[in-house]
Amino acid sequence: MKYYGETSLSSLLKLMLDALIIIGFIVYLLILRKNLVMGQVNLSNIKNIITCVLFVLGGFALICIMYYLRDIMKSLVKANPFVWKNVKSLRNVANSCFIITACYILNFFINNQYQNFRLIEIDARGIHTDIEFIIFFFAGCFTLILSKVFKQAIEVKEENDFTI
Repeated sequence: MKYYGETSLSSLLKLMLDALIIIGFIVYLLILRKNLVMGQVNLSNIKNIITCVLFVLGGFALICIMYYLRDIMKSLVKANPFVWKNVKSLRNVANSCFIITACYILNFFINNQYQNFRLIEIDARGIHTDIEFIIFFFAGCFTLILSKVFKQAIEVKEENDFTI
């Protein structure tokens, strides 16, 4: 199986990200429309305003993650992953993950979800957890490290190009 190039796993992932960005953006707008425009949420309460702002920030950050991952996949399809644009994209993905982490944590305390905190719960509806923010935090850390690895790889590549 090819991992990069025209007919590869990267090109399949790029197509999937294209579809997810479109579908995600439409769903995001529909949720905003339903809750903000149609008056489902009482915006006279400061807690509701903050929750809506957190949703807008977190949702936008999630769409940004998909967009930057799409850019990275595009460079893999071109079989040229070690470019400065990917370093910037990976850093932006990490920052977006940290924004989502902050939104989760703020929402956790603003809406008093710590009172019903469940590390993990299994019931008739399935498996549930209240630690989703940890996933985004670690994804942000790993992506930030990966951006530094890409940066170092590009610097070594450019240095080797100059010596030839």
